[in-house]
Amino acid sequence: MMSPADISWGPDILVQPDVFVVPLEQARTLDWVRMQSLLLVVEVLSPATARADRFTKRRLYQEQRVPLYWIVDPDAELVEIWEPEARFPVIERDRLLWRPAGAGKGFSLELEELFRPI
Repeated sequence: MMSPADISWGPDILVQPDVFVVPLEQARTLDWVRMQSLLLVVEVLSPATARADRFTKRRLYQEQRVPLYWIVDPDAELVEIWEPEARFPVIERDRLLWRPAGAGKGFSLELEELFRPI
């Protein structure tokens, strides 16, 4: 799913991920309040959001045990891959791969295609 969408884990916790994936049962409800089990979150860095995406949101997603958090850096043409227990990201420059449990087919994206000038 894509933003704007408010995801909240409490009265003082609100985020609007650029792109996110939730379990099918939650997505079918179309009820944002019930969408709290994020499987994947993607944020695209911009000068205005870089600090929040890399620090504030990353820590929040790790605390909430979001299995994968991808920070897309268009300037550096790379993706930071964060998991809940990670102290440092895995840096990916070639290909993103994601295959959630129970998925018949995984997701693959060549970063060269993603960062190709329009």
